[in-house]
Amino acid sequence: MGPLWQHPLQFGADIVLYSATKYIGGHSDLIAGAVLSATDLMIRIKTLRTFLGNMLSPNTAWLLLRSLETLKVRMDQQTKNAQEVAAFLVEHPNVEKVYYLGLLKEGTKEYTIYKKQCEAPGAMVSFDIKGGEKEAFQFMNSLKLFKIAVSLGSTESLVQHPNTMTHAGVNPEHKKRMGITSKLVRLSIGVENEKDLVWDIEQALL
Repeated sequence: MGPLWQHPLQFGADIVLYSATKYIGGHSDLIAGAVLSATDLMIRIKTLRTFLGNMLSPNTAWLLLRSLETLKVRMDQQTKNAQEVAAFLVEHPNVEKVYYLGLLKEGTKEYTIYKKQCEAPGAMVSFDIKGGEKEAFQFMNSLKLFKIAVSLGSTESLVQHPNTMTHAGVNPEHKKRMGITSKLVRLSIGVENEKDLVWDIEQALL
């Protein structure tokens, strides 16, 4: 969601943490984080930060300032692209199920929470491919535009296999409860032309 599509402080959160490495940075060229809170808490947090010395380097801060200029433009395009990709995947015969906030059914509990808390569905799309790990990696290795990587939120589109990548060390029972299976594929949609992204997915799903 990043800082644009969801605002937790408005719903009672005391502290909000952002990985500025992702959407805020948006170019896969920095590592940073951000903390948001009420004034009294921020005074304590800033004091602790000063004692610990974990500030950003001047160059990283400059890169973040550069990225903030295009944050809205990037996230608008990424969300638009993700909606197109999700709509395509829903209709594909080799896809069992698509997980995307923009596909939540009106009237469900999840939809109600989403509409209350979020301003857009974002650019993360996951889906269950027909088959299992073999089919998932065949798909990933056949992609030409998407890069295989575990990050997200950058200008380039990324793909990964959560079961063996980001969540490889998670207890199997816990993964099962989270719905992370061998057939799950996660996409982080970038700013490329949406027709190119759909084409790439289509040719890889053959």
